[in-house]
Amino acid sequence: MTDRNASLLALLGSVLLLPGCAAGAGGAASSAAAGIDTPKPALDDGPVARAAYAISLGQQGETNADAKSLRTAAQLLASLGAKPDNGEEDDLSSRWSEQASLLDPSITSPVYRGRALGPSYKKGTVSATLAVKTDQIFLAGKKAAVALVPVSAKPMSIKISDGRGENVCKTGVSSKPMNCEWLPLFTGRYRIRIETSAREPAAYYLVSN
Repeated sequence: MTDRNASLLALLGSVLLLPGCAAGAGGAASSAAAGIDTPKPALDDGPVARAAYAISLGQQGETNADAKSLRTAAQLLASLGAKPDNGEEDDLSSRWSEQASLLDPSITSPVYRGRALGPSYKKGTVSATLAVKTDQIFLAGKKAAVALVPVSAKPMSIKISDGRGENVCKTGVSSKPMNCEWLPLFTGRYRIRIETSAREPAAYYLVSN
């Protein structure tokens, strides 16, 4: 392989969007979420995409008072070791587990110890007049993963760029979870931009590794 070809392959790797960079993860709906249109993650989806699925499932479980969906979402977050960013928010796994038990005490499921360190999630709001911009550092050689989970049916989009302003991920507009995954060649700060066409503030969860 020539030096030129090696350089081209290295450059391609830094901006390569893995299959997760799209609205939703695809697949059939979970049997625990009958009547809910949250896409079930594929078998090869990583922990961030699975946490995004769990948050979306739990949100819809709250809306529909669906105990089984709430318990499924709670246990999946616990098994992934997913926690609120900096402990600033309620632990969704604990909250949804309690709600599921109140709705239907007969529903039981295994208690997962979870990993010591899993994805983190943070709730925020965005509107058409005020896009959200946040920076996050990702490490070289370690797959970076970010997911946007709209809480309401209001459509949103997410765009991620590197320190030079070049796009590494840009999704379409959707009200379903959107996943971005890429492999940074260098450790650096990335800019995450969230937008919506909704005039009123629209809530979302941002999940990352």
